[in-house]
Order: sequence, then C-alpha cells, then structure tokens
Amino acid sequence: MTRSLTPLVAFLLVGCLMVCAALATQVMYQSPQQMGTQSALVVRGKVQSTQSYWNASRTKIFTRTQIAVDETYKGPHQGVIDIVQIGGTVDKVKVTVQGALLWKAGEEVLLFVEPYDASSFQVSGFSQGKFEVERDPKTGVAYVAAPPLEGTSLVGAPSTDSLTKPSKSEKVTLEQFVNRALGRR
Repeated sequence: MTRSLTPLVAFLLVGCLMVCAALATQVMYQSPQQMGTQSALVVRGKVQSTQSYWNASRTKIFTRTQIAVDETYKGPHQGVIDIVQIGGTVDKVKVTVQGALLWKAGEEVLLFVEPYDASSFQVSGFSQGKFEVERDPKTGVAYVAAPPLEGTSLVGAPSTDSLTKPSKSEKVTLEQFVNRALGRR
C-alpha cells in the first residue's frame, strides 16, 4: 500500500508546485540601468495617499497613489506625481494582482516611472521600479532597499545583483544606486 501511495504523493506535490508557480505574475527582469534608461522620470519622494476606484465602464479596479516629489534625478521636476496600477478595493470588491505594489502613507521611495496616460505614471518593470529608502538613524544617510516582489517571478534575472537585491550586510547608498542606475558612476 505504501509503495502505491509514494508515486501519488510525488505527483500531487509536483502538481501543487506547478500551480503555485502559475499563480505568480511573470515579469521580464529589468536591471536598474535598463530602468534608468527607459524611464521618463526617476524621483525620490514620499507617499501622500492612495485611493482605489472603478474605471469608467466599472470592469476594473485601479489604485492611484500620490507621491510628493522631493528630488528629481531624471526628467522634468514635478511637485506631485500620480502612480496608477491595476488592483485595489472599492466598497466590498477587491481585485488582487499578484506582484502588485503595496504603498504606505509617509513611506519614502525611489521610483523609476513611465507615462501611464497624460496625467499619471506607472512604475517601470511592473513592480521592479519601486525602491524603499531607509535612513541611518544616526547619520541620516539614505540607503536603497528593494521591496520584496512577492507573487512575482522575474524572468531572466541574474542570481546575484547588488543593485536589485541589496543584502542587509551590503548597503547601497541612495546616491551610489542612482548614479549607477543612470550611468553616472
């Protein structure tokens, strides 16, 4: 009896792994240098607010996030930019997109963005163009941390890339990161 269950258990385990992989949003990997070249704007700022809404035909839910821009590294400076992404919650209806970004009011971020429409932007590389800015409490020096891209499978990503996955022991300053990403070294 045990011998006949082993292949069945193995089959079910492989099936479960395939289903879990299928649930992840697959996105082509973009290096920070690629995003730096392709993005219309590269900015540092703070999340002011988020608001989810229905599209005009009430078939999709989107979330608009307002960013107060503190510094512009590429593109024309704008005081506030709107980021749009699919997904969100309106009334009691929730649309979830695997790998979509989460935003927290007051969060300091470095963003690589592209035009979405005439008045708003989208994050470059689906979710890859958002980086959290963390500050050293003693010195105030800003460091870049890549947010976890949960629910996202990066196709073609290198196994190690200190620019996209800075380790806790190897901190990359905001200045170093931006200079490398924009080819300024």
